[in-house]
Amino acid sequence: MMSNSDEQRDPLEVLFSEFLQRKREGDPVSVEEFANAHPELAEEIRELFPTLASLEKARSSQGTNDPFRAGGDVSGGLMLGEYRLLREIGVGGMGIVYEAMQETVQRRVAVKVLPQEFSQQEVRRNRFVQEARTVAKLSYRNIVPIIDFGESNDRYYFAMRLIQGVGLDWIILRLSEDNRPLTSTEVLRHFQQQGIPLSEQDNTPGDDSLADEFNFTTSPNETPEPEHKWILKHDSWRQIARIGLQAARALNHAHQAGVLHRDIKPGNLLLDSDGVIWITDFGLAKSENELSLTAPDDVVGTLRYISPERFHGQVDARSDIYALGLTLIELCTRKYVFEQVERTEMIRNIMEGNVIPPREINPDVPEALENILLKATAKNPENRYQSAAEMAEDLRNFSRGFHVNPSLADQPGKWTEFLRRNWLTVLLGGLCLIQTGLLLMPSANKTQKMQNLQIPQSTRQEWQARLDALDALYYQAIQQDISADIENISIIQPLRKDSLERYALENLLPLYTQLKKEAVNFPGNQAQKVDKRIKLILKLLT
Repeated sequence: MMSNSDEQRDPLEVLFSEFLQRKREGDPVSVEEFANAHPELAEEIRELFPTLASLEKARSSQGTNDPFRAGGDVSGGLMLGEYRLLREIGVGGMGIVYEAMQETVQRRVAVKVLPQEFSQQEVRRNRFVQEARTVAKLSYRNIVPIIDFGESNDRYYFAMRLIQGVGLDWIILRLSEDNRPLTSTEVLRHFQQQGIPLSEQDNTPGDDSLADEFNFTTSPNETPEPEHKWILKHDSWRQIARIGLQAARALNHAHQAGVLHRDIKPGNLLLDSDGVIWITDFGLAKSENELSLTAPDDVVGTLRYISPERFHGQVDARSDIYALGLTLIELCTRKYVFEQVERTEMIRNIMEGNVIPPREINPDVPEALENILLKATAKNPENRYQSAAEMAEDLRNFSRGFHVNPSLADQPGKWTEFLRRNWLTVLLGGLCLIQTGLLLMPSANKTQKMQNLQIPQSTRQEWQARLDALDALYYQAIQQDISADIENISIIQPLRKDSLERYALENLLPLYTQLKKEAVNFPGNQAQKVDKRIKLILKLLT
């Protein structure tokens, strides 16, 4: 079960806590020193800890008159443009979030403020502006809307709708630690403890909210407590499907507008007291129609929810679908899909597609729901839902009790052992055929004696056919194109010592070596092509 213990918490979160505690105790530890002490998370530490360091410095500063500091007392009604700040309600990597009153129309909103330290940094400032612009062009009920954007007192900010809700990360933790059902009343109470409660909003939950699902599934003999708009039990599978349905529809809207979120995770999905899901934090979003502020091959986002292909420089709508699938699996099992602490070990498990079927952890998960989630989190993007709309359709059908049956090819998790036995049989059979072919071919020594003779075209064609066959067997074993892996060899992680993939590559390696020997006297760079393959396999086998 997911818990607050250091063993179960996100390793980066544990390091955050340790770093802040040491700073508060007067330890002059620097971000770089901390990164060097934890090389497995060095990149994330260098990216995120400067925010924490600067905010902690502001928090502990004496005699400063800067009102916009983390933990600062804004109860006196400090003004930022037309917004009177009421209370700090969150601190993230890109800014501080306040609950505020928009004085001109007398409504409470959330205001995200970029710290002054970052306003001077062009990349962070531009990312902050991009987040506001990206969300501003999205208009959908399940995406937290941008109300306003501005600059005041040399600080950039934007105002958003204030959501009376909590993140799914809190809900997963709550369900893992307490067997009691979670209710809308508890969610509202938790929100009120963290911020100032909202007045009534003109918000109608809609026919895909948890409130509607509660009404739909309540039997005539059940009399729910009147103050609860919805109830989420440990086995409320249709409610979980409703959560995924709303998020998938919102993602489809963003994708149709050319926007990829790239950081879907439980903490960025808010569930409000009306049972409505809201996608928030588009700070890492990428618009296909605007200049991205990250390089095409940058792997940004929360490591635990990054899809396998993103480590190969590939990202599209199916990457967001994958992250949503992981989030829903964690909601079903109340534990991380990838629990590894070491960064390299986690990356290896992600790239190998080691998603444990939910029913192996929680047998009560319905098979149809498991099939949907396994299809969403397939290792190969081609085997996932090709659009969030497709995923939403299956989730809606399940939530309404209709038949859902994704095809076998889209359920690699459930059939992992079967498919592994199958591809291994095919692979070994292919190896035998190719080895037989090698025995029938002229040896490398004989080929070398033909140095002054023109090598027949038929010989070169047969050699190329055997190289293509080996490449096909590599794909069968690793489920990745060998050319793409060669291009991304710098981020390739070694295979697990006892894996079937490793066994397959150990058999492929001597065959590639034999082809390299034969190609020594071929025209062009054929031998170099094979050599790159050999170097890749050797790295995977280290």
